[in-house]
Amino acid sequence: MTTGARVRGTLGLLGAGVLLVGLTACGSSGSAGSGATSAGSSSAAASSASASASGSASGSASASESARTTRSDLDGKSFVATEVTGSHTIVPDSTITIAFEGGSLSANAGCNTMVGRYTLVGGKLTAPALASTMMACLGDLGDQDTWLAAFLSSGPTYTLDGDTLTLTNGTDTVVFGPAPSGAQALAATGWKVTDVVSITNQANVTSAVDPSLSAWMRFQGEEVAFNNSCNVGGGPVQIGDDTLTFGALRSTLIFCDGASGQLEQTMSTVLQGETTYSITTGGGIKYLRIMSTDGTAGLGLMADDTVGQDAFPSGSAPATSTSG
Repeated sequence: MTTGARVRGTLGLLGAGVLLVGLTACGSSGSAGSGATSAGSSSAAASSASASASGSASGSASASESARTTRSDLDGKSFVATEVTGSHTIVPDSTITIAFEGGSLSANAGCNTMVGRYTLVGGKLTAPALASTMMACLGDLGDQDTWLAAFLSSGPTYTLDGDTLTLTNGTDTVVFGPAPSGAQALAATGWKVTDVVSITNQANVTSAVDPSLSAWMRFQGEEVAFNNSCNVGGGPVQIGDDTLTFGALRSTLIFCDGASGQLEQTMSTVLQGETTYSITTGGGIKYLRIMSTDGTAGLGLMADDTVGQDAFPSGSAPATSTSG
């Protein structure tokens, strides 16, 4: 799925390289020659110094660009990799995505999803403690998962140019473009909840949902239907390119405890107001990540057309009891 993209790099070291060559040339020039030789050496040194200054200015400009990019510039945005150069090549029929919200990022290379806090310091994107889902990823997708985790933990430098985000660590460069709208993808299938995310200043935890629990979501037009493994409900939702804005959701009122009650509480926490979402595809699997408004809680869902098939009978909104 690789498409044409632009690759940018930091050229700050170029000037230093030119200066080194210039100094070497000066050191090897004979001093016993004519005055012209001395003048030539001075001219070469001046030329090298000028080139060095030019290179340094270029590097400083690039660093300055990164310094001007803040978390607010990335907040609420989702990107998909359009090109990877270096030691890795994007696995065919897979996507590499990264999304930012409320000081947290989520990334997916086609299998597991990594979530955690990040900082932008000194021109580098730092995400030292990413939590990950625990799906077994074999073959090329497993290798791509491992590579992306290592790449993000390496503290790559970043450049944001309009809607193009470029990350590089000196070995690999990843160019990201804006993620396409997922509205059609959301409505194309049901989504089964597979994991929940909790992010605090102390820890990032991703926990698999008990497979015996059946929790899911369905989208149709501007309506959502859900089952949180105990109660069912639904209501209005506005679908943006990377946001889901939930209105007042209706629900049945069965009392839930244990694992079912905990999952119900997490879903209630996440599905409020404006949230962010991303959809990734890899190995024939579609994965949906929804993060809460403040970025501290999230849901992971896998596409499953067998869930919630009767959520919208005759195209209507889900029939549910009212709740507070």
